[in-house]
Parts: sequence; C-alpha cells; structure tokens
Amino acid sequence: MKKLMSYSNFNRAAIIFIALCLLVALYTGFQRMKVENDYKTVEISLDYEEMVKFTDSTDADLKFWLNKFKSLGAESITIQEETINTLIDMDYDVKTFIVSELSQTLYWEKEFPADLADDIKGKKLSNNDGILRIGDKDIYEYIIKGLSLRYPDDFYKVYESETDNYIVLSGMVDDIYYGAKERIFNVFGDMIYETKKVADSRLFNIGIGYSDEKINLAKECGLDIILRPLNYPRFTEKLVDAYKSENEKYGLNPRLYIVNGKEVLAYPNNKFDLEEYLRENNVMPVLIEASNQRENIESKGLAELVSRLNYNTVRGFTMWDWIRQKYKAYGYDGAEEIENSIYRAVTERNIRFVLFKPFYEGTDKYLTDIAEYERSFNSLKERLEPHQMKLGKANSITEFHIGNLRLAILCLGVAIASVYLFNGVFKLHNNIGKILYLISLGAFLAPYVSRGLSEKLFALCAAIAFSGLAVYYFMTMIKKIKMSKKDLTTSKMIISSSIVMVISCLISLAGAAFIVAILSDVRYMVELDIFRGVKIAQLLPFGIYLLILILQFINDNITDNTLKTIVSPIGKVLNADIKVYYILLAGILGVIGYIYIARTGHETNVQPADLELVVRNFLENILIARPRTKEFLMAFPAIFAAVYAANKKIPFATEAFMLIAVIGTSSIINTFCHIRTPLYLSIDRTLISMAFGIIIGAAAIIVLNAVYKIIINVQERLR
Repeated sequence: MKKLMSYSNFNRAAIIFIALCLLVALYTGFQRMKVENDYKTVEISLDYEEMVKFTDSTDADLKFWLNKFKSLGAESITIQEETINTLIDMDYDVKTFIVSELSQTLYWEKEFPADLADDIKGKKLSNNDGILRIGDKDIYEYIIKGLSLRYPDDFYKVYESETDNYIVLSGMVDDIYYGAKERIFNVFGDMIYETKKVADSRLFNIGIGYSDEKINLAKECGLDIILRPLNYPRFTEKLVDAYKSENEKYGLNPRLYIVNGKEVLAYPNNKFDLEEYLRENNVMPVLIEASNQRENIESKGLAELVSRLNYNTVRGFTMWDWIRQKYKAYGYDGAEEIENSIYRAVTERNIRFVLFKPFYEGTDKYLTDIAEYERSFNSLKERLEPHQMKLGKANSITEFHIGNLRLAILCLGVAIASVYLFNGVFKLHNNIGKILYLISLGAFLAPYVSRGLSEKLFALCAAIAFSGLAVYYFMTMIKKIKMSKKDLTTSKMIISSSIVMVISCLISLAGAAFIVAILSDVRYMVELDIFRGVKIAQLLPFGIYLLILILQFINDNITDNTLKTIVSPIGKVLNADIKVYYILLAGILGVIGYIYIARTGHETNVQPADLELVVRNFLENILIARPRTKEFLMAFPAIFAAVYAANKKIPFATEAFMLIAVIGTSSIINTFCHIRTPLYLSIDRTLISMAFGIIIGAAAIIVLNAVYKIIINVQERLR
C-alpha cells in the first residue's frame, strides 16, 4: 500500500490524467475546425455614399463604377436611411432652424407664417424643437410620409404658407448637438463667461425613408441591397414595422442587418421587435470590427441581440481611412498593403463581410486607377484560394458551445499540469506534492460554481503552466548536456537540439490545445468575448525560468527539498556582488521585455519597423501562414545555441540563450489564444515556425562552432 501511494505513482497518475484530458481537448479542437470549415464565404459590400464621393472625382458615372465593382466580385451595397441633413446635402429645398437659436437672428418672425411665429413667441414650442422649411412639394410629401410611417403623430406638427411648408419636430435637451466651447473675454483679457454654440440637432438626423433613385440604380447593377435604418430611442414603437415595410416596398429579401448609429434599431423599448423580425427572416446582424482590430464596435443592444439569435451572425470589417491611405506603402508600387489589410482581416480574424470603400491616393484624394482595383480584387481572390475561401454571399457562423462536464474535465487537466510543474520546479517529491495533487482534483467543480470565471482563469493557467512545463523540459535537458562529460559532434548537437526544440514545442502545443478547447465557444470566435490574459501569460514564463535557474542550476548539487534548500539559493543570489555590466544587461533586457510585451496586440504605440513589415509581407505572400519572427528567428534557434553553449561548458551564454528560448514557448501558446483566428491557420503558422527554427538553429550551431574554433585557435596562439 505504501508503495502504491508513492510520489512516483502520483506523478504517473498525473501524467495519465493530463493525457486523457488532452484527448478531450484535441477532440474539441477537431469539432471547432469543422465549424470553421463551414464559414468560408467572403462578401464584399460597397458603401453607396462613399461610391458617390468616389465617382465625383472620376470621369465616369456611378452606374459604370457599380457595374465595374460588381464584375470584380462585389456582392452587395449598403444604402443608409435618408435624413433631413442628407436631403440638404443633396441640394433639396430644405432649411432647418432650432427654436433656441432664433432669438439671435434679427427679424426672424418674417421668415415664418404668422401662426408658427405666434406659437414660438407664445412659448408653445420648446427651445429644443426643430423647424423645417420645405419649398418643394414632393420633398414635403416624402418627409411627411416618412415621419408618419416611423413616429407618433404628436412628434411633429405641420404649418403652411403660400409658398412653403413647415414642419416642427418636437425636441428634447438630449437632441441638441453643441460645438466647442467659446470663451468670452473683456478688454483686460479676463474671461467673463463660457458659451456653447448649437451645432446641430439629432432631429435632423433621424431616419425618414430611402431614395428610390439609389435603390433602383443598385438593382440595375445587380447588387444585393442592404438597407441601414436609423434608430431614434425616444420613439421606437413603429421603427421595426417601418424597416419591414421598406424592404417589402422595394422587393428586398434582407439577409444582413448593420447597425447605423450607436444602438440597434428600436433600442431600448422595442428591441425585441427587431429580434423577432430578424429571426423570422433569417437576417444576420453584422459585428463590425473596431478600428484597433480587437473586438467589435460597441453598439447598444447588439451583443444581446446576437446572443438571443443563437449567434446567427457574421463578423464584418470596414475600411477605416488609415487603411485606405496605405497606397504605395512599404515599398509597394500600388495598393498592395490595402489588399494585405483585407486579406489579413479575412484569413486571420474571422472576417466574412467587408464593407468596401475606394482607396485613397494620399490622405483624402481618391485613387481612380481602374487597373489597380482590378489587380487588387483578382489578387485577393487568388490568395484566398489556398484557404478554400471565395467571394460571394456571407453565411452565418455555426453556433458552438461546450458543456460544463467537458469544461470540468479540461479544468482538471490544467490544474493537475499546474501542480506537476510546481512540484517539479520546487522539488516537492513528498507528501506535500501528493496533497497538492489531491487538492487539484477540486478544479473539476469549478465550471459548476462559476462558468465564465472558470473559462478565463483556467485558460490563463493553461497558458502559464504548459509554457512553464516546456521551459522546465528544455532547461532540464540542457542541464543534462551541461553536466555530461561528453563532447558532442556538430551533427549530434543539431539532432539533440532539434529533439529538445520539437518536444518543447509539443508541450506548448498541448497547452494551446487546452486553451483552444476551453475557449472554443462562438462568443470568442466572433469576439463578443475575448481572452484578456495574453500579456501576463507571456510574462510569467520568464519568472518560471528564473526560478528554475536559481533552484536547479545555481543549486544543482542539492537533491532534497527542504525549505532551507529552496530558500538558500535565493538568498545566495540576493547577497551576490552585482557588477556594473549586470545592471546594464538587466536594463537592456528590461527594454527588450517591454517592447516584447508592448508589441503584443494593437493597444500601444510600439509597432514593428517598416523593414520588418516588408519581410512579414514577403512571407505572407509565399506561405499560407506567416510564421512568427520571434519564434523562428530568435527563440527556436536560441535552444540550439543553448545546447551548444551547454556542451562547451559556457554558463553565461547557456543561461542567456535559454532566456531567449522562453519567448518561443509562450509565443506558441499566444498564437492560439486569439480564438478569432481559424485553428488551421494557427497550426500551420506554428509548424512553419518550427521548420524554419530547425533550419536556422542548425545553421546557428555550425556558425557558433566555427566561431568557437577560431576563438580557441586565437587563445592558443596567444599563450
């Protein structure tokens, strides 16, 4: 019985448990790949208003350009709901006033019919009301029809004169838009007061209908039409019925719904009417990616709407101005980098709907070279083929979740792996280690206590634990080489290094499998939720490296695991004499560490240099997945260099190269932490990095060996 309860048996049982849980993780990953394989069609949709502006800078008409982009692969066009302000922009005979601003105008009463002027002077109208003066009868009837279809009768009031028609829209304080504050000073330069000038009103930006001309032109060009209705939170009862009526009026079968404004249609009081309409017609809300390429643009009610529709949704990408301005960037002759931005969005970030806007040639001058658009579209289609993607009508992502039981099994595997690492680092090969294993079994209950917290906490634990296990493995193997008296040949060092690197990567990939499985939920795939532990998961493995270095390299002659043997090497390090170059080296490593962490994601100003981006683009164009530079160019070759330095008994170099190698173990896991990226792409990226890493690592050993021989020869001659 005593032998059965030995620590070694606990360790064996732990490995078996981890392996069984890993099988569950791998199966979950396989299921996720099947979901992703059904989500392959990319829709290019034109923005009507942008196309109008673009056409105005060319010699051709709008119909020509719509037909041209249709032939290149555009599937649809978005048409926004008209407002009072858009009618004014189109030079219709409409003028707006805000009641509170009339007092600043001399003889304002003469501009209005007597009954309207009397109502204003008699305070029957609010200062926040908006007034429309309409000189065109057809436009007047169009506005009245649009208002009656969408809003209650008491929202607007009609006044007539001999020449014009007037509509008063009932406003509120929240409807008024102000410009920048203006400060008023006296002759001595003292500020007297601040004032805010009214710039506009939301009343002039509410939806009133669609343009027959725009819709008919889009139909003539064979483009699928996506109407973009506006919401007005004060009056939402009739907005969904109006949206339905407009689709029926124009004979449209809506497929996609794109939020136009800050909230979904009919939010907040009648948002479930929209849900019912979208569900009945199988309409997919589009989640537009934010400008920092992380999560989606926040729109009130949208996340809840998508959830209640069982994630019948598609991720969208709008071409921000900073993307459209990348003409002739990074040494390209044309719009290649703009094309690259679309390609990356589609292949790496689960984007399946692209709201296309014409490119800029500079900051705001449109690129009108038709040949460049042809090249960009044809190149994009060609590059998508290896990913089995094509242009067409976007389809919804398949809803995918895992149950609490499966999550519990995954949490258990992560917890046991964490204890295995902890016991290994601190050499707890006794009853304490066994007790920790028994405590880790409680992780099975975590999802039943708090599902959301368990997902994120155990995903983070998996990232740290398995990266740490990979570090623990390669440092243990390198220590054996360091302690061995054998002088390995160059070929044997390359073989040994390759084995150590591959096994380290496989351990990291096991951790990645757990993360992929734990976060394999459609919420993460469409970025309605994200894993926020990426940076800390990249940083903590360096702490594990430091612990292993202190406890098992500096203290390598100690075999027992008392508290004294654990603490003594730490004390030895703290009491050591610090040389100036150690401080300089620590400073350099600190800067490198900051850059390394800061460049993760798009939240900081620390971005890759242009030369690196050129290299990235080159690799992206010749490979199905661009390998991570820090992996194949730094971390993986560093394992080879560490093996070489350990074999040649060069302690400082061994430790420095092992430190660099830590980057690779966490980077692999980091690749899979971005759940929006299709799984096949993350796998391909890692395998390519490993292959490149072996090639460069082998070359590094050959070079290091040649340099080492030169140094030895020089030293012998100097004796």
